[in-house]
Amino acid sequence: MIRLLEVIVALIIVAVLAVLFGVVLPDHRHIERSTEVSSPVRQIYDVIDGFRPYPSWTALRSYDPKVQLNLIGPDQGNGASVNWVSGDPRLESGSYTVVDSQQDSSVTWSIVNNWRGENKKYTLAIKPKTNGKTVTITMGYDVDYGWDLMGRYAGMYLEGDPATQIQIHLTRLQDMLATFPVVDYKDTQIDVKDVEAKPILYVSTTAKRSLDEVADATDKAVTAIQAVAKKDKITVTGPRITITSNWGDENYDFDIALPVDRNDGALTDPVKAGTTYAGKVLVTSFTGSPAQLPFSRLMLKAYAETHGYQIDESGEGSGRAYDEVTSAPSAAEDDQSFNVYLPIQLQ
Repeated sequence: MIRLLEVIVALIIVAVLAVLFGVVLPDHRHIERSTEVSSPVRQIYDVIDGFRPYPSWTALRSYDPKVQLNLIGPDQGNGASVNWVSGDPRLESGSYTVVDSQQDSSVTWSIVNNWRGENKKYTLAIKPKTNGKTVTITMGYDVDYGWDLMGRYAGMYLEGDPATQIQIHLTRLQDMLATFPVVDYKDTQIDVKDVEAKPILYVSTTAKRSLDEVADATDKAVTAIQAVAKKDKITVTGPRITITSNWGDENYDFDIALPVDRNDGALTDPVKAGTTYAGKVLVTSFTGSPAQLPFSRLMLKAYAETHGYQIDESGEGSGRAYDEVTSAPSAAEDDQSFNVYLPIQLQ
């Protein structure tokens, strides 16, 4: 009996000591990991400020390749959210929501998941290095335990799963960013718009990658289209459109098109009838030399990828990038104006 009492007393002492130790443990914990990339700051910020690109760099699929991700709310900024459902007991279900977004500096996600604690959040901070060539991305995890003493004990082991998920996130983010064009579009106005299909007459052509040869091929195509339009009494209704098929190392494959009121005339080779793309596009504008067009297309491609928009890079069909010349025909070569478009899919 005495021995039983001794065991009970010992257990009570251990329990009291465990409670006292839990009380003195911190009620808040923080861990962080960092990685270094060579991407422009704006590209990094746009990726982490929303969740359209997130399926490509999520750590959740390292635990469950079949995890279901669902986007909620706006595409970018405060309120953008993703939730997940998984059959893996390590994940179960949960969500991330952007709750604080500081332009080109940091983004904070609130976390709802099966980890212990309250006010759980990830903060991703972006800090350019003094060398001007690389950027440090730091992903931190913060959690409050309050008077959840078991939670305070759990906080001693954040170097386990939270730290592992952070490291996977950063590794995958680094790998994904490395695939994007290294162009900085932060000072360029890029909009998402809906465009309607228009009838066109067009000519497919190829030229060496020089302004003179591209201009020559363009003039020949326009002349052929105008001749068919005149013969069939077809009215040209808008500016010239250039549709890019392939910007190769040496040659440029493209279509020259003119929008028309109808395209049912008796066409003469090489002129063909078609319609322009209909749907959502990224669009930007600039005034300058046509030599800037490839760079503008590259900026739109980078913007699409950092925002998680799908693009068609097959070089065929209606999903190709295209541009319209909006300046007068008499404009000097270095003073021409263009609208540049990139079709996108939001799914």
